[in-house]
Amino acid sequence: MIVEDDPMLIEIYEKKLSDSGFEVKVVTSGAAVKDEMTAWKPEFVLLDMVLPDMDGFEILEAIKKEPEIKDIPVYVFSNLSAKEDIDRTTSLGAAGFLTKSSCSPTQLAEELKKIVGKEPVPPKAETAADVLPARETQIEKRELNGKKVLIIEDEDIFIEMFGDKLKQEGFEVVAAKNGKWGLKEAEKGGFDCILLDMMMPAMNGYEAIQELRANENTRSTPVIILSNSALDSEVKKALGLGASAYHIKTQITPGEVAEEVKELIKQRTENNKQ
Repeated sequence: MIVEDDPMLIEIYEKKLSDSGFEVKVVTSGAAVKDEMTAWKPEFVLLDMVLPDMDGFEILEAIKKEPEIKDIPVYVFSNLSAKEDIDRTTSLGAAGFLTKSSCSPTQLAEELKKIVGKEPVPPKAETAADVLPARETQIEKRELNGKKVLIIEDEDIFIEMFGDKLKQEGFEVVAAKNGKWGLKEAEKGGFDCILLDMMMPAMNGYEAIQELRANENTRSTPVIILSNSALDSEVKKALGLGASAYHIKTQITPGEVAEEVKELIKQRTENNKQ
């Protein structure tokens, strides 16, 4: 069970853990945790500490008062990593503490496999009801075969989050961890869209956009900005330099990014035909 209210993280971790063979249930409200645990009986719980209606400390206290669920291991999964927070969760009965910012989706899946002490059961076989949607997905993926996306980003966790989703959708993905490296990759040509972080080693996002728009190979390539900042002045400057779209990393899901990439590639194709 994942107790989390961030849509981006829910999408990422639910998909990664499901693909790794876990059966996953997501709970977005602290008040619902106790009842959902009682009804579903998970093998373990990943608990975010900051939820809209209750904090993780309150949730842990409520769980440990219920004889039916108090022995289910609860692992805190949070960016609140101060020693006093960890000590308090331990005193309230948490089985462990995992820090979001230092644990990629793949690392989380591997860590949970160690916790259960075995490989989880593989996902169930496709049923007749799944066939048509699966075929439609495969058709769309075939249409995207050969489409390439360049991710210029220095944080591994975001490369994995957005890159994995794009690969699942049928894109070929190349990653570069700084602006100069990214420009060298882009100059080779052949990319259908570029995802660009604004704060990177060697070159910032504004410089990268200018270089991309000045190069014949990338002049018309859609560029989606993924930033940690949303100041109006920064957004306007990036769009004014030629970025196609601007988003806050933590406020857009990998699925939404993939859909925007598809739409921008479609628009570019239609424009080239005119």
